[in-house]
Amino acid sequence: MTNTHLESGEGHGTREGALAGIVVLDLGQVYAGPYCTHLLRALGATVIKIEPFDGEPIRWRSSGATSGQAFLMLNAGKQGVRLDLKKAQGKQLFLDLVQQADVVVENFAPGVMDRLGIGWDVLHASKPEVILASGRAYGNHPAAEGMRGMDVTVQAMSGVVTTTGFPDGAPVKAGPAVVDFAAGSHLTSA
Repeated sequence: MTNTHLESGEGHGTREGALAGIVVLDLGQVYAGPYCTHLLRALGATVIKIEPFDGEPIRWRSSGATSGQAFLMLNAGKQGVRLDLKKAQGKQLFLDLVQQADVVVENFAPGVMDRLGIGWDVLHASKPEVILASGRAYGNHPAAEGMRGMDVTVQAMSGVVTTTGFPDGAPVKAGPAVVDFAAGSHLTSA
């Protein structure tokens, strides 16, 4: 992996689009981050999915006949690499990839990028022109400090769950992950 070099046009095939020639490193998990990079790839960007060795959570979160389908849908057409970002070698390989990238997309819990040693300050020092696109359920509002956001929790906090279910019963989560997919769409636009 250390000898990989992604020059403009190399590895991009003949696919064209508004983002042709743009390289995106995808650290996204579950739906919001991967949906953002799915849309960026559909717009022509080259997307490199970076996963831990045990795989991104959506790979192993479900079981049965449909397990893995969400992962395949959201990551089709992306290149992939597994890195242990908790180890020095994995972090260095990631920073080597940053040198060739235009955008890094992540939707970790607040503080994870800094704890891994690849937060904004490190990315900016490594490559000042790189764009870091971070998806956060609650932003950086002080009232949300320490809160983790998932589709179902944001549905509950925003009142989405009150729009579905039964009149005589408790609120019910909307069937699809509407918050995650909306968040991925907004992160793409940003």
